[in-house]
Amino acid sequence: MQKFKMRPLKTSDIFKMSKILKKMNLKIEIGKEISQIQLGIEFVQRILENVHLAEEEVSAFLAELVGLEAKEFKELEIEDTLEIFKLFKEQKGLANFLKLAGK
Repeated sequence: MQKFKMRPLKTSDIFKMSKILKKMNLKIEIGKEISQIQLGIEFVQRILENVHLAEEEVSAFLAELVGLEAKEFKELEIEDTLEIFKLFKEQKGLANFLKLAGK
């Protein structure tokens, strides 16, 4: 049973993600041959490798998506944090979202 419910991505999230990507100096290159699941896995992996560069922004962004305060998000048990990352990588339209944010 899922402990968290993630709201759908919206336009204002593009700007937040763009700021996170820029701060982490990450470029998201999306080819036609990559599936949404593969993209989600690769993206989450790259974020985790560089999260120290934008810790506050990532915490605030993910917390907002599941209805938490950033402070609450930072105090979650690791299993809960992994569940939230899983929900994010399964978001409908993630590839297009990342394309827009990565420009």
